Amino acid sequence: MHSRWAVACQEELEVATSNDYDFGWSHDMPASLSVADFKMFRAVCELRYNDAYLIWDRSGQVFHDIADSFTDLKVITAVPINVACRSDEGQFALELGQCRFTSENPESNLEKFAGHCKRYFEVVADCLEIKVFTRIGFRTMFRKDLRNLDEAMAALAGLRLVNLEEDLRFGAEKNPQEIALRWQSEQIGAMLRLKAESGAVDVVLPPELEAASPSIHKEIIGLLADIDYYTVAPVERGQWDASAWIPQAIRTVRREVDRILNR
Repeated sequence: MHSRWAVACQEELEVATSNDYDFGWSHDMPASLSVADFKMFRAVCELRYNDAYLIWDRSGQVFHDIADSFTDLKVITAVPINVACRSDEGQFALELGQCRFTSENPESNLEKFAGHCKRYFEVVADCLEIKVFTRIGFRTMFRKDLRNLDEAMAALAGLRLVNLEEDLRFGAEKNPQEIALRWQSEQIGAMLRLKAESGAVDVVLPPELEAASPSIHKEIIGLLADIDYYTVAPVERGQWDASAWIPQAIRTVRREVDRILNR
């Protein structure tokens, strides 16, 4: 049991620190950025629907039905209206009014991710008798690793997304550390969050493992790009196919983010 816990901790660490490259950022002039400069480290697809009260009777059926489609499926949390499971392919959540699938360090085209979503969501919709999705959310997170927070803030400021003179604000900093932008119509919406981040991941290993080091420490420093692309209008179940929509959505996300970074 402890060895499984350590493996899970190591996986979390790898997710948070999947890019250990020196990008050689220049302080002399801002370099242009593109999505290709970032590493995707997380993808999430979430469906929302009107409260599905059948969850009390059929949540177990959902995970029974998908067990053969995913590797080493294990329950993390199991309460009547909130079930979470984990497999080698990713994490599953099932709640009264929403369900989602999350993958860490997915492949860039997200074709496998889309296939996993299709399988999981079809089973959820069948078991809970869901006919309409009130919101389909597709979230991707990218990171460009940098040497320190100053470089990350310089990279963010170099994008010139905020039309403000460089001046001390609120007695804190001259430039923002985070910028969020949203676009929304009656059918579709998107939110882009860019953040200069600096933090760390610390994992303490149980003594039973007799590891060479009792703990793991890794710093996370870079520029984060967090994009939430979502539907606004309700979508009939029969009109949506995850295996087709998600690959198209990631192409749209990459194209539009590139337009913003290189404007």
